[in-house]
Amino acid sequence: MIIKASVSALPPENKREQAKAKTRKALLKSALRLYSKEGAKGMSMNKVAKGAGIAQPSFYNHFASLGALETELSEQLKESYLAPLRSSWMSMMRDFDTLNQQETFDDRCRHCLSMIFDAAFLNIELFQHLVEDRPRVMSSTTDPSMQGLSNLITEIQHEWSDIFIQGLELSGRSFQTSQVNLCVDMAAAQVHELILGCHQQRYSREQAITVLCTSFNSLFIGLFSPNN
Repeated sequence: MIIKASVSALPPENKREQAKAKTRKALLKSALRLYSKEGAKGMSMNKVAKGAGIAQPSFYNHFASLGALETELSEQLKESYLAPLRSSWMSMMRDFDTLNQQETFDDRCRHCLSMIFDAAFLNIELFQHLVEDRPRVMSSTTDPSMQGLSNLITEIQHEWSDIFIQGLELSGRSFQTSQVNLCVDMAAAQVHELILGCHQQRYSREQAITVLCTSFNSLFIGLFSPNN
């Protein structure tokens, strides 16, 4: 016979740890809901605590500051967003020289872009606030740790640069880091703009991805051709 231990049978310290972990998770969820609804301007410790069902003074039992909570949430969101995309984009950069047929490149690029659009539309309100808040928050402080969730787009772009660099290194191609940064910044700006355009129903997702595939092919050839 297998006897399952009930929660009430757990030692007091284990129950306290479980309760603390549950509240910490509730605070992260509350912050995500709040930012998705109101963006950076609506974030406050009191609102986050209230959304998690605790009093504001209890917030400090779980996070040292609102910034610390946002940093942890930002790391979770970044990893959740990038994890399924890394290998696809890295392999596309690695194989770019051999993708000499437009149709082959389009298939690979379309697959990668579809994953990005899927990730953005899982919480399009969050994505929209992240894009809109980024320039305003970045201009207000030079300390990244004070930028909270609004620094997430910048951090993701830095990760994209690392992914592209790893793919290019695997291809044996010589390149300049500045070229990669330029490529990523240009590509990201296009993707962000067209995702928001799709959200506003100005055009279809299929139209946006088709245009991006053509643009990316030209961009990659221009920046990463063997003669550069």
